[in-house]
Amino acid sequence: MDELTLLRNTRDDSREPSPTALAAGRAALLGHIADGDATHAVAQQQKKRLWLPRLTWAAAGVAATMTCVLVAGNVSLSAQSAYASDVLRSAATQTIQYADLVAGSDQFLRSRTHARWGICDNSGCEPNDQILDVYMPADPGAEWTLYRDWGSMRGVLTSESIETIRAVDGQFYGPDSSWVNVDYADIPLDGIAAYEWINAQYNGGSASRDEDNFVRITDILRSGLVPAPQRAALLDALSRIPGVSATDNVANLDGVTGIAIGRNEMLRAGQRQEIIIDPDTGLVTGERAMSGATVFGWGLNEEMSLTAIETTVVDTAP
Repeated sequence: MDELTLLRNTRDDSREPSPTALAAGRAALLGHIADGDATHAVAQQQKKRLWLPRLTWAAAGVAATMTCVLVAGNVSLSAQSAYASDVLRSAATQTIQYADLVAGSDQFLRSRTHARWGICDNSGCEPNDQILDVYMPADPGAEWTLYRDWGSMRGVLTSESIETIRAVDGQFYGPDSSWVNVDYADIPLDGIAAYEWINAQYNGGSASRDEDNFVRITDILRSGLVPAPQRAALLDALSRIPGVSATDNVANLDGVTGIAIGRNEMLRAGQRQEIIIDPDTGLVTGERAMSGATVFGWGLNEEMSLTAIETTVVDTAP
C-alpha cells in the first residue's frame, strides 16, 4: 500500500557480531577465494570455474581463522535469536495484562502513521514524509476514514497531495487494500498456533518463506488496531521465525524509543526489516528498514525508511 513495499543501527559493541557483520565476513571469504570481489564471483560462478589457491600452511591458517569467525558468527546469530525470543515472549505476557484503548459509541480509534519513505527513480532515492490517519469507528462494520498527506507526492485517487477517503472495512483503495487485512477473530490466541496459521498461508511470495511470514505478521501488527490477545499471540509467533533478532533503544521517527524486532534477508543482499515495539504493551510504535549493501544511494547498514505509529481515541473523524 505504500512505497516501502516497492522497494541495527544502535549497536552494542560488547555483543557478538551482528548478522550484517557475518554477511560481510562471508563476502570477504568469497572474495579471498576468488581473488576478486564477492559480488562478481557470485554473478560469474556459473560462467567460469573458480580456481582455488594451492593450500599452503599459511593458507590453511587463514582458512581455519575464517572458519572460526563463521562458527562464532553462527553462535552469535543463535544468541541474538534467543534474546529476541525472550523479548517477544516477555512482551506477549505483558500485552495480555494491557487494557486496550476502546472507542465509545460516537468515537473513533485512530491509528496515526508518520512515515519517512523514499521516492526513487533512476537517479536514486530521496526521503518523503507522509501522514496517514486511519479512523476506525466503534462499530468496525461502519464506515472508516483515511486522512493522508502524501508530502511531495500526489494522491492515488486525486491529483492533490492531501486526500480524505471513506470506506467500509478500511478498504480505502479497493477490496484488496484493506488497512486491516485480516479478521482479528481468525487469529489463534496461542503463539504456536498463530505461527502455524501464518505459515500455512504461504503461497510462494517474497524472497523466502521466513521473510513472507515475518512481513505478513508485522503487516497485521503495524495497523495499530490489533486487540491485545491477538497481538500477544502474533508477538509469540514472531519469536518462532528463524533469524529474528532484537535491538534495544531504537527511536521511531518521532523520537519514541522501543525495542526493534527484525530479520536480515540474505536474498535481498542482507536488507533488514524491523518493527519497533513498546515491550510493556506489545504495541508497534514504528517500523525501520536498514540497507544490507550499497544500493540506490544508501551505504551499508544505513536507514532506508523510518516511521512512527501512535494509537489514540478521538471524538471526530475528518
